[in-house]
Amino acid sequence: MEKLNHHSAAIASVLERLNEQAIPDNHLLMDTVRHHYQLLRTSWDNKNHYFFRVRLHLHIHADAKIYILENRTEEDIAELLVAEGIAKSDIVLAFLPESVRQYSGYAVA
Repeated sequence: MEKLNHHSAAIASVLERLNEQAIPDNHLLMDTVRHHYQLLRTSWDNKNHYFFRVRLHLHIHADAKIYILENRTEEDIAELLVAEGIAKSDIVLAFLPESVRQYSGYAVA
């Protein structure tokens, strides 16, 4: 449970910093019960098209590993989490196919 709480706090810290420096149309969502964390962007494009984009989506699994499901930012979220004290063996780049995760330097699953 301690590891889960540490990972949750680290994710919140990173996403809050990213949200502060982001454009005004970003929205930070944190579900600390089911352990899903998202940074969204909503806006109007050319005043005729509304868009809703998931920029970041992270999930902490029951084994306390952090799965990065989406990263559509310029930031290396995994490295920011490592800087917060998260071990690379606790981070899964889930947006990569399982067959190449072993080469990422992070956990496979």
